[in-house]
Amino acid sequence: MVSGGTVSGDASSLSNVLGEYLSDIEGLSSTWKGPSYDNIQTKASNFVSEYKGLIVGQMESFANACNLYLEYVTCKQNLEISKSNYNQAVSNQDSAAMSTYSNSISNYTSRLNTLKSEIQSALASASSVSLQATAINADVTAEAESPSTSGGGENPNYIYSAKYPGYVFPFEKGVNAPVTSHVGRRTAPTEGASTNHQGTDIGAANGTEIHAIYSGKVVTSGSFGGYGNCVRIQQDDGNLTYYGHCSKTTVQVGERVEAGDVVGNVGSTGVSTGPHLHLEIRAADYDSTKNLIDSEDIFEGVWPEKV
Repeated sequence: MVSGGTVSGDASSLSNVLGEYLSDIEGLSSTWKGPSYDNIQTKASNFVSEYKGLIVGQMESFANACNLYLEYVTCKQNLEISKSNYNQAVSNQDSAAMSTYSNSISNYTSRLNTLKSEIQSALASASSVSLQATAINADVTAEAESPSTSGGGENPNYIYSAKYPGYVFPFEKGVNAPVTSHVGRRTAPTEGASTNHQGTDIGAANGTEIHAIYSGKVVTSGSFGGYGNCVRIQQDDGNLTYYGHCSKTTVQVGERVEAGDVVGNVGSTGVSTGPHLHLEIRAADYDSTKNLIDSEDIFEGVWPEKV
């Protein structure tokens, strides 16, 4: 029983109330002097001895689940604050703060997963209050299992950055994804191609699904000059990401996407020499000469294949 965000009565108080109620039942049976007195008294005594402990235990379990749930809600709030602080640190390029908030995100995520198990265990013992238990369990399960930009609830098919929480590799596990052109100076591979490459070219089979590497809002989806069919996403951390040369795009301008959502398919549209993804990440204060973010750094150590 939750009222105004707090448990109405602790487990001890609930136990006392139930104990008094069941004692009244026992007392009533002892004063009834009908022909079946002995039988009724025996049944009442058996009820008290067999079920009092069970019902009290269920109420204690539910009270415990409520208290754990309050901690769960607070932990979620602290996680969101840490994520916001981390994103601000990324924008400020404050490595020390990024490390601090990254650790906080990891700790809060771990605690949320522990609380989920503890709450569900307590609710499993509180079957007499199934309606309340079902409501809390549905909320906990939805929160714990939804994709998260903080590293919690990880999808086993995704590759997550080991250095930057919230970043997901643009292809699922098992996709052959060699780097075919790095960020920086290069010899133009075809007429019209840049000699100062602004992104990372990642080879993949035509039609391979491309996943958003971070959550944000779609600002471009469709033909975009030399990028061909391109999706651009204004990320929640302030960075602007380009997914170029798609065979097709699968999102709409203005749409909200989460890390891991499919945004298009690999192709060779625009200025291109073959099927690949051009992944370009521009920092919030980008200009033509500085502040490109190298995706190879973001996914250092977890990239499935590099050349």
